[in-house]
Amino acid sequence: MPRRKKVRRVFLDYPIEAYEDEKIEISLDELEALRLADVEGMNQNEAAMLMGISQPTFHRILREARRKAGLTILYGMKYKLKGGDHIMRRFKCYDCGYEWEEPFGTGRPVSCLKCGSVNIHRVDAGVGGVGPARGRGGRGGRGGRGGQGGRGGGKGRGKGW
Repeated sequence: MPRRKKVRRVFLDYPIEAYEDEKIEISLDELEALRLADVEGMNQNEAAMLMGISQPTFHRILREARRKAGLTILYGMKYKLKGGDHIMRRFKCYDCGYEWEEPFGTGRPVSCLKCGSVNIHRVDAGVGGVGPARGRGGRGGRGGRGGQGGRGGGKGRGKGW
């Protein structure tokens, strides 16, 4: 037979109407931190790496996001999403010349938003994924030496050395 549930004390005595007109600004970073940690169940290191920030920075963003989420739930406050500096993909329709931006992770647009043409192309130099972009000749790669890219980097020195 299971134990009876103990009666708990709750110290919430507030007029909800007093906070209905106030708005809280929640940044997209805070919203993404909440999603990754609380909805997707990622640990802070994984989520920070995915967002391209350090773990302590992720923790600060998440702590503030949880505080703001609590205020909106407990006091009925309204929230407003605010933007910030975020990397977006830029597309251009080569039939009508219309340009627009799409966030990473949303998939490639099928057609132009203005004219419906499928003659669209990416016009930015940005790359998806996490971390700095490194093309040919940059540091990193399989060999770990700049400029060699890990293949055929020298005479008989082994794996990319």
